Amino acid sequence: MKILQVLTLASPDGAYGGPARVAFNQCAALVEAGHEPTLLAGTHGYSVPPQQIDGTPVRLFAARRVLPWVGYAATWTPAMVGWLKRHGSGFDVVHVHLARDLVTFPAARAALQLGLPVVVQTHGMIVTGTHPLAAPIDALWTKKLLGSAGAVFYLNDAERAELAAIGGPGLRLEPLANGVPLTTGARPGKRTQPPEVLFLARLHKRKRPEVFAAAALELLRKGADAQFALVGPPEGAEFAVDRIIAEARVDGFDESRLRREPGVPPGRTAERMRSASVYVLPAVREPFGMSIIEALAESVPVVVNADGGLADFVERSGCGAVVAGSPRDYAGAIARLLADPVTARTQGEAGRAAVRETYGMAPVRRRLEDVYGSIMLRRTT
Repeated sequence: MKILQVLTLASPDGAYGGPARVAFNQCAALVEAGHEPTLLAGTHGYSVPPQQIDGTPVRLFAARRVLPWVGYAATWTPAMVGWLKRHGSGFDVVHVHLARDLVTFPAARAALQLGLPVVVQTHGMIVTGTHPLAAPIDALWTKKLLGSAGAVFYLNDAERAELAAIGGPGLRLEPLANGVPLTTGARPGKRTQPPEVLFLARLHKRKRPEVFAAAALELLRKGADAQFALVGPPEGAEFAVDRIIAEARVDGFDESRLRREPGVPPGRTAERMRSASVYVLPAVREPFGMSIIEALAESVPVVVNADGGLADFVERSGCGAVVAGSPRDYAGAIARLLADPVTARTQGEAGRAAVRETYGMAPVRRRLEDVYGSIMLRRTT
């Protein structure tokens, strides 16, 4: 099959986070199975936009933020729709990673106008009551796009309920898990010494990187022999993080103990995680933390918030700690893992086994093939 996937943003710093990693993982699995996916996305940050990313052919278009303070909702790629209208007929199916923005909404509409089979996947980004403009946008655009799609993928029961509330009855709702590719054999690479505790996500207020930084400083002040790294593109919360890092410098802790690093592209996420001893994501209301299962896939135990979509999975699998959410809670959980590296390694290996069983890419790829095939067949009958 020739598949066109549409994404809001692909950038060298991985700024779009989980949805971008999901899209590239799906495309890589489809390539491996002999299909021909192409990923269409807005972009910034490349001196010369690539034609291929991690083995996936891409068509990237300069992305502009019409209203910079609004975030990705105001991202616009004026040339993308024209390309889709010219080349869309060459694809068997269009898979749109849909958000309320000026990239994926126009692309989905253009694909539907061309009569192409369209599936959409919202990654928890389209929910009720998130913004004063959400309701009118949903009435004008979202409901129609969801209702016109050949399939609407949902991740869990909570997302299914949200989509049904917005789209109304009659949506062709289809479950689809997220997945990560797994390296074969033993965990590659070596953990750094002293042990590294890692935060890898957008520096956005919902991800709460300042909680990680505060927990790190508390542990360093108590004499922890560890290094703490925050890796991710700036999205507003970096100012709070930098204030805590400045406190650490006053206390005599240099970059070898607490530091902030630029974001990494989706294809390098696993590589960056391999050297860590603990992965921490203090995000609140995280629907499905891709970085959590990416860390577990590298046998790195995790510390996560109790209100996240993967909290039950972490507890059930015994692959880390689930905490209430304060810096002190996180500091305590991290300290316990650092103090008992044997248990930490056991938890990491348990996480890798659980991810292999539950979140591998093979079942995701088969599910995509089945749904793509069914809507293509529906179109011809």
